[in-house]
Amino acid sequence: MIALTILAICFGFFQIQAQDSIARKVDFSAPPVAKKTVMLDRSNAALGISEQAIARQKKLQNPQVNIALFAVDRRTEAEAGNSDVVMVISIDQRTGKIKMSSIMRDTYVNIPGSGMNKLNSAFSIGGPQLAIKTLNQNFDLDIRDYMNVDFYSAARIVDALGGVQIPLKAEEIPYLNNYLHELSLYDKIPEVPLAQSGLQKLNGKQAVAYSRIRAVGHGDAERTERQRRVLIAIFDQLKLKGKEIFPVFATEVLPNLETSMNTMSLFTVAGSILNSKNKTIEQARFPLDKESSGKRINNIWYLSTDLKTTSNSIHKFIYGTTFVKTKS
Repeated sequence: MIALTILAICFGFFQIQAQDSIARKVDFSAPPVAKKTVMLDRSNAALGISEQAIARQKKLQNPQVNIALFAVDRRTEAEAGNSDVVMVISIDQRTGKIKMSSIMRDTYVNIPGSGMNKLNSAFSIGGPQLAIKTLNQNFDLDIRDYMNVDFYSAARIVDALGGVQIPLKAEEIPYLNNYLHELSLYDKIPEVPLAQSGLQKLNGKQAVAYSRIRAVGHGDAERTERQRRVLIAIFDQLKLKGKEIFPVFATEVLPNLETSMNTMSLFTVAGSILNSKNKTIEQARFPLDKESSGKRINNIWYLSTDLKTTSNSIHKFIYGTTFVKTKS
């Protein structure tokens, strides 16, 4: 349920009770469709997939399926927006095991055709095609599909699932409520501020606001932890509801999802995850602290890392092995 799970994230992140939605009959004679299905150029060159990555896949009997998850920082459909969230969701097709990799949005990478820049700018420059190509080329990955949400679609997805349970720290509350107020100004719907710390059930907008906090703790690195926490909470909701969630997925999730995946693929992935016996999701954030440092270039702050070193760390996490990148 990759799509779902991922989607929900995010990462950007809205209160239709799941029970009410489940009770609704879904007419599958008219297949549900995503809010926006994007046709990518799927050639290896256009996706930035190297011969080495292809050879690696061929050696595996059941290679992982890697899907990019973006949450775009935009308030209207007209905005291009940088990708506030950049994740790679890896699914083991045999066991259903999920690994979740956050890639720091400020990572200094080579954006094909544009030059060195922050990773999150690839989406605003060239949309999902360029964003995927940037991930594949810089980290020698084999991503072929993606999912994307903005603040409001992500919130509606969380609401459709009945909210998420999140452990909230007292020092996070003022910042969460501030972001919540900002969101309410755009859609002109009064916010519901939070006052209590501890385990709290967050609605969609509250979850989105929570996932945006970075002024508390370890800056943007801790923000990626919050984003993964929301996504895992969504996954827990999906597992809890089981197959009953499919009508919700069809009527409340897909209409808020932008993706390159067709409906059948989304439901197939969802089913494999729901049937998975794995209870936990492995997660990591890259670049690792020990392999990166802040750096100012032309008075702009970037997260600098040796791309080969970080690629090796990502590969070790996703595939269980490092790699030696050869010249193309």
